[in-house]
Amino acid sequence: MMTFGRKTSTQSFVFLTALGLLALAGGASGPAAERTPILHPQAAPLPFPHQGPFVTTGDGGVLCVDAQQALHSNDEGQTWTATPVFRDEQKYRISSERALLRTRDGVVIAAWMNMKEVKSPPGWNWGGKDADWQDFVLPTYVCRSLDDGQTWEEPVFLNKPWCGCIHSLIETQAGRLVLVGQEIIPAWRHATVVFVSDDQGRTWQRSNVLDIGQGRHDHAGSIEGTVVERRDGSLYQLLRTETGWLYESVSRNGGLLWEDFRQSQLKSVTCCAQLTRLADGRIALLWNHPPRHRPDSGSSREELSIAFSSDECATWSPPVVVAASYGGRGRVSYPYLYERQPGQLWITTMQGGLRMKINVSDLGRGEIPVYQPPVLPPPQPGGIVMFGDSTTAERPGAVDKVYTDRVREALPGAGSAPSVHNAGVGSNTTKNARERLVRDVLAHKPRVVVVQFGLNDAAVDVWKEPPATASRVPLAEYEQNLRWIIATLREQDVKPVLMTTNPMRWTSRLRDLYGKPPYRPDEPDGFDAPVLASYNAAVRRLAAELAVPLVDVHAAFTAKNPDKLLLDGMHPNDAGHQLIAELLVPILREQLR
Repeated sequence: MMTFGRKTSTQSFVFLTALGLLALAGGASGPAAERTPILHPQAAPLPFPHQGPFVTTGDGGVLCVDAQQALHSNDEGQTWTATPVFRDEQKYRISSERALLRTRDGVVIAAWMNMKEVKSPPGWNWGGKDADWQDFVLPTYVCRSLDDGQTWEEPVFLNKPWCGCIHSLIETQAGRLVLVGQEIIPAWRHATVVFVSDDQGRTWQRSNVLDIGQGRHDHAGSIEGTVVERRDGSLYQLLRTETGWLYESVSRNGGLLWEDFRQSQLKSVTCCAQLTRLADGRIALLWNHPPRHRPDSGSSREELSIAFSSDECATWSPPVVVAASYGGRGRVSYPYLYERQPGQLWITTMQGGLRMKINVSDLGRGEIPVYQPPVLPPPQPGGIVMFGDSTTAERPGAVDKVYTDRVREALPGAGSAPSVHNAGVGSNTTKNARERLVRDVLAHKPRVVVVQFGLNDAAVDVWKEPPATASRVPLAEYEQNLRWIIATLREQDVKPVLMTTNPMRWTSRLRDLYGKPPYRPDEPDGFDAPVLASYNAAVRRLAAELAVPLVDVHAAFTAKNPDKLLLDGMHPNDAGHQLIAELLVPILREQLR
């Protein structure tokens, strides 16, 4: 069997690393591209940018892989030697999510998705009427090295369907290799499938499929599994779901049949976990437990926690936060745990750029303080209030700065520095706005109020049982509510500014929820034009009739590319909020004169 290898000088490699020119795995952003995570008080940063997984080589060194190289260090990561993994680098590129194992026989096995073979329909179109799930391709491969990464055999193809994550590979006491994978299924979600090998990774068999049976979008399903062998020989797996909990499953025949698939006792946001057997016999779990300052969050990846089980995953110690990245889009997620020596853990993440080490014995010595979000000074009379729904409200963990924050920063440069207050509340309609106008807006005695409602008013809740057939707030009532808000503001000598909503675009998740009449899931603007267009037309009509300044957000987004300005098909991302702020500032400057 053909193998190949080429050694790169340590000196050259270190020079490139120091200049920040080294490309990290799979094209992922390195630590420099992310905010610096907060570490546990007893932790120390690792002296390199490389992401796990890591294995210990026969000479006691450390080995990892990146997009197309194997990296080896004999001085605890101070310097590294690189060798190529592939003979033909035009055919293969290792994904950022990957697994690595060195067997007891000394065979190194890397498992990964091949980023050179990514295929998907134009516009993604996950779950679209004319889409075929088999058109989504991100295949899974493994490759082997018999000399600790100096040379590598040709990759072995495992599975063709789109696989969103590979990060867990173990060797059992019986010598079987167990790799957790996943794949798109015809129900338009991901399900977990496990591959096992009894010949050190030359050939593989696949297990039954673990499908939670709910969800129809590209991050739905039971996915991103991690596995550990228990002392009785059974295999225990934890999987990411959208339920707010990790799910668990057990195999009693070495990974080919998985049973007892159910909710575990472990709360989790929607991200993967990693299980690792430690030298002291305990099992460690590294995962994104809901952060302490947002315990009800199902999505925040701001804190990375560790817990331990001394009874083979039956119970777990209280979680300890080992690293954090707070505010905006802070995240420390997709973790890799490596016990460099007994009791010393190296922890790295694909998201957030975490590179740290800590001794298990030091985890109880100090803690990262519970995050206290910054408290803005109370609104001052004569300022500005942004009055809206979730497209106005703060979105911690998803958006760095909403348009309220950006306007607050921009206005001092325009020659004035008024108080700018965010009165956005998620899910609000103009009905809710009428109820809270006095309490949340007029009580602050503003000079200008920016009014943006409509997404929730126009929504037809076809996802309900039975499906709704009309908007939450009828169009005539919506217009009447806006008239009342404008009149009430003017009675208090407050200047109103109207904004249309942003447009909406289909995502696989939104199509799953709203892909029924009156919406048209097969048209790019079919979540927008059928209903919302008439509500935005009413805003424009009222602005002209009542001489209210108008910021036409919908038109501005549509003139560009809405997909690049939306976070999730419905809410603005950072670029979208920046555009709204740029539209607002000159109008607000004029109103404040």
